[in-house]
Amino acid sequence: MKKSIIFLVLVYVLIAFAADIDSAAKLEIKILEKLVLDVTRKKKPLVYFIGVPKKKIHLLTSYSSLKETKTEDKADFVFIQNIKKKFDATKPTMALDYSSFEKCENCIGLFTWRNGRPILLLIEENLLKFHISLPDDYKYFIESKNFNVGKK
Repeated sequence: MKKSIIFLVLVYVLIAFAADIDSAAKLEIKILEKLVLDVTRKKKPLVYFIGVPKKKIHLLTSYSSLKETKTEDKADFVFIQNIKKKFDATKPTMALDYSSFEKCENCIGLFTWRNGRPILLLIEENLLKFHISLPDDYKYFIESKNFNVGKK
């Protein structure tokens, strides 16, 4: 009896830890959700994912108001990651890694992590191309296309 109680407590603790997500993931979800909501101006935008790991898709769609769509045509917003060839964005698109950002000329921006800190970069010309106007909260993250990302 005593062993079964200890076993149940152990299982409960493991499930509690497994169910919770780490603070970096929570922060990323909040940032990306706010950005998509501000770009689309919809309460439950449809998002299409290209090359994004299933775990990240699950976290973004389970812990935010973002809803996944299986076709790009129905999407209000697109996330790309790990793409290997040039990508022509026809919808507002955010790259989630630097190499995908380089391959997507029309991406509205880049969200990634560097040295444990979130990096958000928005491209002014591409925001204008998609007729996107963002709140003043984003003014520190908006740069011209001529800005050299990652170059010293």
